[in-house]
Amino acid sequence: MNSDRPVRTLRAVLLLGLGVLAGAPLSGYDLFIHRPEPERGLLSARRTIVVQGEIFGHLLAPSSFPSYTDQTGLVDRWNYGFRNVIYFSPKTRFLAQLLTHDDGHNRTKFDWHFSLRHGLAENLVLVVGHDSNHDSDHQSLRMGKPYYENRNYVGLGLPLATDAFYLEPFLSLFHHTNQRAHVDLSGDKIKQEMGLRAAVWVRDQATLNVQIVSRASELLTVGTSFVLDVLLRVPVADWLELSCGGGLWQDREKSPLGRKLKYHKYLWGIAIPF
Repeated sequence: MNSDRPVRTLRAVLLLGLGVLAGAPLSGYDLFIHRPEPERGLLSARRTIVVQGEIFGHLLAPSSFPSYTDQTGLVDRWNYGFRNVIYFSPKTRFLAQLLTHDDGHNRTKFDWHFSLRHGLAENLVLVVGHDSNHDSDHQSLRMGKPYYENRNYVGLGLPLATDAFYLEPFLSLFHHTNQRAHVDLSGDKIKQEMGLRAAVWVRDQATLNVQIVSRASELLTVGTSFVLDVLLRVPVADWLELSCGGGLWQDREKSPLGRKLKYHKYLWGIAIPF
């Protein structure tokens, strides 16, 4: 049996999605972005743990994002993964997401994200989370030592939702991380992230999600780098959604190594919700 056949089949489907969406290129991607979703059931109401989520795949074209944590190797060309949301109560939910990276020939890296969101008040939510990424067939190095990003954080969000849009300013503080503030992994460790998440429902037929995050090595500052994500999702059936978007990761000022870097990517893909 040819082990490459499932990959070729998925890529063919993604390229079909690219053809459908080619007339409307946008910029953002689906990595660690909180997207408000309708609740399909709650533990407190049905006395069961309700899980919903999706399996997704993206073609990145064009892309300048490097495949490995140490920014070596070929650039990202494909992302595959899944995301699950577990609803425990009207105030508490748990999000898990795995995203894998592929340079067109090899699986290069995978990213994990976990976060627990609990509503403290009507427009105040507590978020406790963990992010990490690991190389698959390569050992990233930083200052000559093996390296992968790993971070834990606690934060607050101020969500505001209506039938037409969702808006959430947020602030996260890190109690453990080895991630650095600049794009080239130099400088001090990240101490905080602050930003804005937003979503707009377009005639009940599409959702536009935007997220911008500023990363800082000092508390209560604007930060030295930022990440911008934009994602458009269009359902075409109960079991299939098309997506397009992109992402930008950029330094706001020169790093201690004297560099001011930025990476970008556009994505075209599908998601199978469950």
